[in-house]
Amino acid sequence: MRRIRLITREEAWKRAERIRREYEAIYGIEFKLESAFIPLDCIVPTQAELSEVKLLVVLQEIKHGYDAPVIVIPHGDRYYLIDGHHRAFALKKLGFGEVEAIILVPGKKFTPGVVNTAEKGGLKRLEDVRIVRD
Repeated sequence: MRRIRLITREEAWKRAERIRREYEAIYGIEFKLESAFIPLDCIVPTQAELSEVKLLVVLQEIKHGYDAPVIVIPHGDRYYLIDGHHRAFALKKLGFGEVEAIILVPGKKFTPGVVNTAEKGGLKRLEDVRIVRD
């Protein structure tokens, strides 16, 4: 069986910083990182499938205090998930209403590519994600 390594809080912030730099290079606008608790019902996934094995690990770890934040970008009244699909889905399944998030806040209005990704995949809420056996 393959070993599943979960991201730490520190690694989540480092990943968010890397994504911020990439988005600034791609879109030519500045972004800042903010931290907040956001409603899980306002999150739109951008990944259509999740690994059942990894999800089971994340569910167990959350029960034991695992709390790495997810990474999102706001658009309209929704938050599009960039990183942390298993974490957000697991929290929703466990009955949580909110998730700690690192929010990639754009310096001006624009439509991020992940919005189109979600629309093409028919993804509007966490419940739209499929769990696949691996």
